Amino acid sequence: MSVAAGDVSGELAWWRAHRSSPQRDPAAMGEALARLKAWKLRHDQERAGQFGFLQMACDAVFGDEDDQVADAIRELEEALAG
Repeated sequence: MSVAAGDVSGELAWWRAHRSSPQRDPAAMGEALARLKAWKLRHDQERAGQFGFLQMACDAVFGDEDDQVADAIRELEEALAG
């Protein structure tokens, strides 16, 4: 599997640090959103290619991070929309 667990940890940490800031940078948020969406797409494609035990192993390794990425994507989209 080519998606490393730590690939998006910096993006998630950046968003956690900046999501409550009154002076958020929409351009930086858009860039972070694009990178998180790219990670999610790769992750979902690789997970879909796994079967049985390998899919369960993928979920065990990446499940928490996948949930955090999905939440961050939703939050970024909401923040950018309004």
